Amino acid sequence: MKSSEPSGIYKCTECDNEETHVEGNSFAPCSKCENNNWKLVRKTK
Repeated sequence: MKSSEPSGIYKCTECDNEETHVEGNSFAPCSKCENNNWKLVRKTK
């Protein structure tokens, strides 16, 4: 995913693990399954 995605809580599309992302930072692979596809759950400020 792009680092320009908004800050928020993202859910892994593979294992449903939730992790935070800060806009401008690179997305890391999921810490549980190494998948790199995320879906936004809730935007943060």
